[in-house]
Amino acid sequence: MKNLIKNFYSKNFVYKGKEKLSKLTILFIFFLNVFIFITIGLGIDFQIKVLNNPEVTFSSTCRAIINSKNVDDFNSYFYLSKNHNNKYQNIKNQELDKRCTTLIYTKLKNVNIEHNIKILRENQKRINNNLNKVSNELSYLRENYNTVLFEKISSQESSKSIIKDNISSENIKSKYNLYLKNNEKLKKEKEELLKQFKNSNSVNELLSFIKDNKKQIKEDYRNLSKSYAIKKELITLLFLFPLLISSFYIMKRYLINEKYTLYIMFKNIMIVIFIPSIISLLSLIYILMPKIFIERVLSFFYELEVPFIVYYLVITLLIVIFGYLIVKIQKRYRESLKQLENNSISKIESFNKSICNKCFNKVDYFKMNFCPNCQNELKIKCNNCQNETIKGLNFCINCSNSTKS
Repeated sequence: MKNLIKNFYSKNFVYKGKEKLSKLTILFIFFLNVFIFITIGLGIDFQIKVLNNPEVTFSSTCRAIINSKNVDDFNSYFYLSKNHNNKYQNIKNQELDKRCTTLIYTKLKNVNIEHNIKILRENQKRINNNLNKVSNELSYLRENYNTVLFEKISSQESSKSIIKDNISSENIKSKYNLYLKNNEKLKKEKEELLKQFKNSNSVNELLSFIKDNKKQIKEDYRNLSKSYAIKKELITLLFLFPLLISSFYIMKRYLINEKYTLYIMFKNIMIVIFIPSIISLLSLIYILMPKIFIERVLSFFYELEVPFIVYYLVITLLIVIFGYLIVKIQKRYRESLKQLENNSISKIESFNKSICNKCFNKVDYFKMNFCPNCQNELKIKCNNCQNETIKGLNFCINCSNSTKS
């Protein structure tokens, strides 16, 4: 298996020549990759839009009501929320689950008909403001009551009181009791406001409907979400697969025909398509794989009360996997460089361009024996005429005999 992968890689992803790309060419290839990546994203989004999205079937308002623990509290946002009438709203309403339709457009609507939520919240706000005022007054009196200040009050006239509201030793008790009564009165008023809302027919019908359908709606939403995720990844793979195969085929054709620039261009395109493909494939595997084992492993570490060990293991695993890949890639790169050094085609090309085939330094093959930059040998003696000839060329420049004999 290892050799099979190795051979596949060397045959399709290794170019034997030494042609270099200009900086401008690299820049345009980069922009091409970016544009293709963006277009692929738009194409995938367009394909996915045809799916029945669980976020539409079970809208955020529907799920908020089902999952809320304060349905009988008129302060919950969904009592005041309104559906925005955009051009797609009618389509969304048609895709909405019937139970959600009943919940939002019948049960919730009945609550809003029976109660003016805006007035209820304004009344509650008024009561809370009054409660805060009374609480502040009580706190003020408690802080100053039975202190040296009040001892001084007893010997002074009311108009000369040294604290606010002309409070003296004679009226302090009555003032305090009055604030206490007002405080209790406001609390009861607030409780009555909430109680009246909770005990209303429309709210009780809403609560009863939620109780009967909550479990099933949540289960249906989970199942639909999983189904949607699987379909989404499958559609993504179906969209990308033809592009991946086409780009690979074209890349290979240009590799065979030794058209380096076009080979590199389509190789980059193939990688750009390959990245979202592999991500989608891994996502699909994760969705379909059983989570029981993973959950048990995570639970085990959490029970040990050292959950950070899980992260240590993940970091170690990533280092091992990527470390192995990096070492192998670098080893292959060194081997490919070594092969290029002994490649007669590259030596002929370097001779024609008057550059060292090892370090690419400018050299003169007729005047120099070694590269002054890397000490690479440029000439050898011909076995036939014993004169110096260019190393790497197939025939001697003096007698034309083969240098390999």
